Amino acid sequence: MAPSWRSGSSSSFTSSALSAAPSHPQHAVSPVDSTFTPTSAAISALTAEKLFERTPNEVTVYLGPWEIVGANPRRLLWQCSYAGEVLEHFLPSDNPSELFPHTLHAQHRRFGDPREMELYLSFQEPHRIRYTTREGTVHDEYIEVKYEFTTIEGSMQLQSDLRNRDLIDWFDVDVVWSDTHRRTDSYGSVRGLGTIQRIKLWRDRYSTFHYLTFYANHRRLWKEYLLDDFDRDLRQRDDRHKRVQLGARGNRRGSASESSSGRGGGGGGSGRGQSRERRFSTSIFSRSSRHGTGNSGASAQSGLDIRYLGIQFSRNPSVQTGSDVILSVNAGSSSVKVSVYTAEQGQSPTPIAEAQVSGLTAPPAILKYKRGDETVVKDRKVEDQVNGQQDAAFAVILDTLIKDDGLPDIQHKTDVGIICHRIVHGGDYTKPQLISAETYHHLEALNDLAPLHNANSLGIVRHCIEDFPSQSTRNVACFDSQFHATIPKHIRTYPINQDVARKNKLRKYGFHGISYSFITRATAEFLGKKQDELNIIALHLGSGASAAAIKGGKSWDTSMGLTPLAGLPGATRSGSVDPSLVFHYASDVGKLSPASTKDLHISRAEEILNKQAGWKALAGTTDFRVITKSLSSSQGSRDNNNNDDDDEDGDNETARRHRLTFDLVVDRICGFVGAYFVSLHGRVDALVFAGGIGERSDALREAVVERVGCLGFALDDGDGKGGGGQDPTAVVWDVGKRGVEPRVLVCQTDEQFEMARTCAEDEECW
Repeated sequence: MAPSWRSGSSSSFTSSALSAAPSHPQHAVSPVDSTFTPTSAAISALTAEKLFERTPNEVTVYLGPWEIVGANPRRLLWQCSYAGEVLEHFLPSDNPSELFPHTLHAQHRRFGDPREMELYLSFQEPHRIRYTTREGTVHDEYIEVKYEFTTIEGSMQLQSDLRNRDLIDWFDVDVVWSDTHRRTDSYGSVRGLGTIQRIKLWRDRYSTFHYLTFYANHRRLWKEYLLDDFDRDLRQRDDRHKRVQLGARGNRRGSASESSSGRGGGGGGSGRGQSRERRFSTSIFSRSSRHGTGNSGASAQSGLDIRYLGIQFSRNPSVQTGSDVILSVNAGSSSVKVSVYTAEQGQSPTPIAEAQVSGLTAPPAILKYKRGDETVVKDRKVEDQVNGQQDAAFAVILDTLIKDDGLPDIQHKTDVGIICHRIVHGGDYTKPQLISAETYHHLEALNDLAPLHNANSLGIVRHCIEDFPSQSTRNVACFDSQFHATIPKHIRTYPINQDVARKNKLRKYGFHGISYSFITRATAEFLGKKQDELNIIALHLGSGASAAAIKGGKSWDTSMGLTPLAGLPGATRSGSVDPSLVFHYASDVGKLSPASTKDLHISRAEEILNKQAGWKALAGTTDFRVITKSLSSSQGSRDNNNNDDDDEDGDNETARRHRLTFDLVVDRICGFVGAYFVSLHGRVDALVFAGGIGERSDALREAVVERVGCLGFALDDGDGKGGGGQDPTAVVWDVGKRGVEPRVLVCQTDEQFEMARTCAEDEECW
């Protein structure tokens, strides 16, 4: 295979008719983490293109084997005809699924056989190209890239390598129509939107999932769908029109006569046999074509490789104008919380109920349930029903909701439209993901990154997939790490071998992102600023604690890292410590913990630092209220140089341990506040406290703000209590000194609401 390469730039590349290219043996070896496509031993291009025509740099380049190499940026590396001659195509994204090669160009529609369109490959935006001549001269610029292949197989292979998804088939849309604006009056009488556009069918190389890609001509955007997604899109349509017509003119690998025979019609017909062969999912049904018969035109061409896909959706007004019930599920190690909302697409959700089962790891398990402001169930013991299992606790909550006559929105499982699950570690995912029985294993794969944190949620996810009908309910994974996908490379990178880091996905991810997303949006609204102009330092302080620097409304840095262990100490987490400490702490840290199970492998090191450290190890309690109760809020935190023996509570060992814990937590928090203040160049709109401790501990806020007062932060005359008590419904309130910048705020974060809001506003969830 020997594709040539051209640019759409008006000044750089044009066609030329030249003799065959010189050739020499190529002995390329695919490097680690690259995709290599072998070709013949010698490059012999059938076509040629000129680079930099009519300039002193004019040259003809013949392209041969390629490699996909590197990351940040990912590159398509071409071998050329001469030793030392290299063409590098810098890809716009390191995520293969974000690349959409385009193979239909107006100038190529003259070809009679549509298969030939696959020889021409381009992209929708200019890409960076770096060409190194055999003399070592380098040309580097952004241009519109177009490849012209000598074989269809070569083009398909390159597209597959670019996307890490095998291109296994394609279709050409004849007409897509709907009943919007009365564009059609029946399935076969078309008054629709005419277009010719190639739809491609891909198979993920690491799974059995299939995807369809569509190109929206008017919006100039690509959309990609899992085939299962059609079930979601079609379920809200009138069943009478719930059909996808897949008709073939010609045959995939045969002749027109072969395709006509056995279908009982002319070359333009489409029969049930062919349609059933390409029936993608249970929600897509075959339907006979109403194309005219006969042997004229394209349908009569031997071996013509084109299928026309016609789709009609008829809106069901009773469904489209209704609202969906959304369940937001937050599963922790000791509790399961479910908040219930009603929502319309694109609108903010309305909370209608919330329920919680707590005490899963410290029996008895207790159920609490509120409908609006009314407490329906208070402290009901459900230990016999849950037996310490998260999925059983969720089942108890769901049964309570369904049986509540005062909650007419949920009378059956089919009334639930969306279930959004909080998943702590999302790896490289940058947005919520729809999950099904077929895609569930993607979440299981993330367990390798966070075995202690994701396992709590997966049992409930699996339960929902199996127990709720897929035709009515969509399960959505909302990741705590996705908000931090904007952290710059120099901040998220660990100073270790980068080949190993990329292979094992070792970098800073950050967590509490759902909370920080809520905090950012709520704070911007409170301050009357656009979100993309907001700079804040946010503190999510609870049994798990973290800090984050938000720059321009996006995550700039955060204290947690590869896992939630890094950063601030928590109730049972150590926070950041010398990595070698654990090897001096115990001799068996590399062994599996007795708490490990068949599906959950936890080392002793992970158990020690995640479960046996933090406030629990220092103060003997995981309740921060107990720690602050013995402290005078007016005393504040003490200077680090103070001797513990001088503590006024020196005669009380428990009080000394509480003081040490409090001072240590304050010190660690202030360290991150100072670092982030500098990282944001001092341009900080507010210091925001959130989380159970951040919202309620006046003593902690006072101690932190006093310590960072040199940066301009100051509390009001109410000693940090602010105005929150004046308005119990407030989401954000000011506790800073009036007229002083930066502000000091408290935010009552709501992760369940944030998940529901994200799903309600995401059209892919509908």
